[in-house]
Amino acid sequence: MKPRLVLVGLGHGQLEILEQLDRLRERYDVQYIGGRETIYTGAFPQVIAGEMESATIPLRADVTPVAQRLIGLDPNARIVETDGGQVGYDLLVLATGAKSRGLGTGLKPMTSDVLDDIVESETVTIVGGGKAGVELAFACIRNRRHVTLCARRLLPGLPHRVVQRMARRLVRSGVTLILAPFQPGEEDGLVLDATGVVPDDWWSTAGLAEEASFIETDDDLRHPVYRDVFITGDMAARLNGGVDAVRSGRHVARLLLGTRRPFKSRTSLNILLTTPGRALLTYGKWTWHGRLPYHLKRIIDRRYLARFN
Repeated sequence: MKPRLVLVGLGHGQLEILEQLDRLRERYDVQYIGGRETIYTGAFPQVIAGEMESATIPLRADVTPVAQRLIGLDPNARIVETDGGQVGYDLLVLATGAKSRGLGTGLKPMTSDVLDDIVESETVTIVGGGKAGVELAFACIRNRRHVTLCARRLLPGLPHRVVQRMARRLVRSGVTLILAPFQPGEEDGLVLDATGVVPDDWWSTAGLAEEASFIETDDDLRHPVYRDVFITGDMAARLNGGVDAVRSGRHVARLLLGTRRPFKSRTSLNILLTTPGRALLTYGKWTWHGRLPYHLKRIIDRRYLARFN
């Protein structure tokens, strides 16, 4: 009898694992818990900007979820509590993701309904001056009358000259830039939380992490106590999201198929949409703003969507 491998959530890392589904089914009884679609976070700003029709990736047609939503987890008994009842497992891969802080409408998890709300809103207030908030502001101002970006700091970690240039471009594009803490009650229109992610409450309830902490893993992305549980994406303390989130799925897939090698984080290449036809590429503190990063981003995003569609 094959061991039961249960995959929970449709994060970007999980897409990489599901891509190996045929090979995994030779070794495991594979079951999936989660939704039937996900939004590719690298491309949804292009949908908002009107440069792409869709950033939605559907679940593989040959996968039928045994349940839609995880409610709780008992790692001692190896049981996942779901909206459809209990599901037992021998090996478990979690890709449910972290959540937004709660300052208005969260960008995590991104859903079709949230994306529709953003597209349909004429007035938007974005909270958070990191790369996600800045890209979202540039995307929203393309087709909206009023966009406000509220943040303590803009693009932390990048050189001061780059931050100044991006601030000027935001203002010239029509974005109202407020470099001060967000004050609830003073917002204008739809409030979008781009301040980053925080741990989900059920992680500590299940005993996977300390309260308000991300989940620790070993070099194999296994939980250090519950060795039959793998953690992918921004749930794991050692992963910094982005490219690491995707690579975490590839790593776990290889491990499940018998290839063991330690997971090593890498400095992520990041490209964010700015003014029409241009993008800002960052790699550590190295930056490049212009047309070539924009076209590179378009190629990467279109190939990623085509790969999983």
